[in-house]
Amino acid sequence: GIAMGHGGMLYSLPSRDLIADSVEYMVEAHCADALICISNCDKITPGMLMAALRLNIPTVFVSGGPMESGRATLVDGTVRTLDLVDAISDAVNPKISDEDILRIEENACPTCGSCSGMFTANSMNCLTEAIGLSLPGNGSVLATHTARRALYENAARTVVDITRRYYDEDDASVLPRSIATRAAFENAMALDIAMGGSTNTILHLLAAAQEAELDYGLTDMDEVSRRVPCLAKVAPNVAK
Repeated sequence: GIAMGHGGMLYSLPSRDLIADSVEYMVEAHCADALICISNCDKITPGMLMAALRLNIPTVFVSGGPMESGRATLVDGTVRTLDLVDAISDAVNPKISDEDILRIEENACPTCGSCSGMFTANSMNCLTEAIGLSLPGNGSVLATHTARRALYENAARTVVDITRRYYDEDDASVLPRSIATRAAFENAMALDIAMGGSTNTILHLLAAAQEAELDYGLTDMDEVSRRVPCLAKVAPNVAK
């Protein structure tokens, strides 16, 4: 997100593949039996998803969670709920005073977590959940919420359980490629459309499907888009 408006942005997408390769190197080098992928940002979740499907060992994803939405009180007393992109667009709006811009900037990113809009990071965390490789709540529980701690604990228990099932009971149904089927990818695409998610997910789902050795492409995505409506544009939020 920092390398914007110049040639450095060309390194953004390839960094996803570097992440996938890095995970593969570490797992293979240390002969890991299973994997917990702790991801959050734009290229990290899809990169780890690609690696998990490439390696095909017991895997559970658990993200860092989205940050709380920003909340700024403007000079006239108006309270605005906003995200990082709102702050960027407001900064170049001549109708907004410098004092209001300052208040917006100071409140756009109030907590830890992935950017609060339904951008690539939060979209991919939701889609990983829809695919079936993370536990319920992975894409929506806020980074600051106590339920996020419980999610991590449950992820640890789950990966131990599925690892035992695979190695002790020869249950291959717990492996990433058994879970991330063609139907699972269609489910993820349907969710992305319904919630008004990032269009970057197209790039990432196609790459992940290739790692899973699935015959899934743009034509299939287009078919889903023609029968699934966008129900609402949603984004992580928190009551104040």
